[in-house]
Amino acid sequence: MRFLQYIFSVVLAMCGVGISLRSEECLEAGYSIGREVQEKDLKALQEYIKTRRAIINQEKGENLSISGDIRGEWYNMHTKTDGKYQRGWKSRKLYPNSLTNRLAPPVSHKKYRQFSFQQRAEYREGRDEILPPFATNEFDVEANIVFDYASEHGWGTVRLQLIDDAGVVIPDNKVMRTDDRRIMYGSGVLDNLSLRKCFAGYNVWEEGVSRFDVEIGRRRLYDSFDSKVEFWSYFDSVLARFTTSYQGIMDLKVKAAAFVVDYTVNHYGYVGEVDLFDLFGRGIDLKYSLIDWNTLHRPNRFGCHHTLGTRFCNSQVLINYNLNPDVVGLKTCFYGAYLYNHAARATSWTYHMKAADAYYVGGRIGEAIRKGDYSVEIFYQWVKAQAVPEWDVSPSSRDSPRVISLYNRHSGGGANFRGLTVEGFYSLSDNWTLSAEYDLIREMQRRIGGPHRFYEFYFTAIFSF
Repeated sequence: MRFLQYIFSVVLAMCGVGISLRSEECLEAGYSIGREVQEKDLKALQEYIKTRRAIINQEKGENLSISGDIRGEWYNMHTKTDGKYQRGWKSRKLYPNSLTNRLAPPVSHKKYRQFSFQQRAEYREGRDEILPPFATNEFDVEANIVFDYASEHGWGTVRLQLIDDAGVVIPDNKVMRTDDRRIMYGSGVLDNLSLRKCFAGYNVWEEGVSRFDVEIGRRRLYDSFDSKVEFWSYFDSVLARFTTSYQGIMDLKVKAAAFVVDYTVNHYGYVGEVDLFDLFGRGIDLKYSLIDWNTLHRPNRFGCHHTLGTRFCNSQVLINYNLNPDVVGLKTCFYGAYLYNHAARATSWTYHMKAADAYYVGGRIGEAIRKGDYSVEIFYQWVKAQAVPEWDVSPSSRDSPRVISLYNRHSGGGANFRGLTVEGFYSLSDNWTLSAEYDLIREMQRRIGGPHRFYEFYFTAIFSF
């Protein structure tokens, strides 16, 4: 236990405060002399952290909690976009069949005749590459380890997430060569470790039922803001939060944050949300959020100005109705939301139409906490092509295994869909939980990107500790 407490102290000090200790190998890999001088200037702060680590472990143990879960997951997915299967054996020859566009694009016969002998050979080599198909069944193993520490005026959370593809672990040759066609391949992976959460908070002010807190660090946007169609990006931010209560009227929560999008070109985003809970004791919650991604007023990494992929300033209004548990005997909630992108403009990529809004409705009954508990949630969503940033859209959306942007190909992107999601949880015991989900997705506007068909069944077994 003392060893785990020591590890937590190190992780919190490195992640919550934001110090990055660079080794000599890093310097040899290209770090500048200026960065080396900067690290020397941090020695005083590092000595302070070492002193803080010397706090008696027994004192820390009273406020430290360690939890986690182990999961086995299975995804069954079938996708067809613009008449072409995106998964299964036929997906081997799709262009591009990788994130790096390794296959040569198709060219006309006339253009091919103009190629030199060497160009023809390189083109044929690119077109003839044999790549692994995108799977219709995916299996993975996941582990989450969570460290929570709370003191009188502060708190910190670190969650380490490890998700590895299942299968025999064999060195990956990437592009499969004809000479290797007789060997055994495996889909197993060993090194998918991520810092899922790492943030620390401080209580600036508290009086009665009111308080003001500040948090800094990493998490997902949906850990702090509420939506079924957006807020799936990572959220490296400074977050301010104010909460209070007006007896008999409502509980109020106001949150605002600035976060990093791409610091190499000084691209930062801003997000805020106002939550009104249990209005007049009627079980009604009203939430309004605004997130602005359209803040890049200089060229991006490629020197492009006003890129289409950043033109998002989204407002969302969400209403929850929490039914009295005495009515059905279970915790029950119905909800609906409308979202609009104020920065959207009609472009050639959307065939000169503005496709800026999204909405969803649904409901949830039950809550899986103890043995024998269950919950079921159903919701339907409509999301147009310009409503949500491609990398921030909910996973219950279009399936695009090649990760192609709408602004590279009309049939790409993560939005422009409508679909039904059904999700259920059942607690076998206080530690074991079973979860299943079914998604049925279609295109929202066929003219943008053509027809799209995707259905997915997801099942996972979770052991929590």
